[in-house]
Amino acid sequence: MGTKAAAGGATPSPRRDARAGDEGFRAFYSEAFGERWPGLEAALSGPADAVAFSVAEGAEPYYLDSASVFAASSLPLSPGSRVLDACAAPGGKSLVLASRLPDGARLEANELSSDRRRRLRDVLDRHVPEPLRRRIEVSGRDAAAMCRSFESSFDAILLDAPCSSERHVLADPSAMAQWRPARTRSLASRQWALLSSALIMLKPGGWLVYSTCALSPQENDGVAGRALRKLGDAIEIDRSLTSPRGEPTEYGVSILPDRAGGAGPMYVCRLHRLL
Repeated sequence: MGTKAAAGGATPSPRRDARAGDEGFRAFYSEAFGERWPGLEAALSGPADAVAFSVAEGAEPYYLDSASVFAASSLPLSPGSRVLDACAAPGGKSLVLASRLPDGARLEANELSSDRRRRLRDVLDRHVPEPLRRRIEVSGRDAAAMCRSFESSFDAILLDAPCSSERHVLADPSAMAQWRPARTRSLASRQWALLSSALIMLKPGGWLVYSTCALSPQENDGVAGRALRKLGDAIEIDRSLTSPRGEPTEYGVSILPDRAGGAGPMYVCRLHRLL
């Protein structure tokens, strides 16, 4: 299997749609990753590479996957910038962004779900010291519709999109029983709505990081490739993005736990708006 197939997987064929639940899940990802799948599944079922992240010296640490730190650290930030974390809960990546805010920069941590937004606010209040906390706003908008009111409004955007989260599915019998191949397609459609809105909200010259914790190539390179096909004159994908533990895909970097010491899964693509 080549590097791109190993990192991003092949797109499973539609015939798998007849299968669901545990059997369908394993058939779907076995087709995508081939002989790599058993080891990858075992790594997904094992412990994540959690790190204790502190926003500032003396601040209470927050534990998150080291691959999440990489994703949020991949977004270029500049002094005085307006930064958006479009789907911010539970808050770990917002903390990483907060720790990197340059002078005069402000962060909007947005989360549509009221319950998840409450948790997000608690995380920020607990782990971000004053006066840095005063530079972070929490909002509750639908990021897929925000572009109607915030066109060309942000200098930098992190879009950590809702995704299949296969590590969670493997750990939750209820989620596994409900798994269907159609969920991946549905999520990819939602991810495209979020990404296209985010690119409209991005200022010309601004940077956007699109990330997921999904294995499915439909939700990763599939969504990034759609952006490039539809908006190719207005955006470019930064193919220089690398990670010491990541594997290159067609449009980004994939960090997978079987080859990254338990970190991930995490897909990261960095885009630059030109026009």
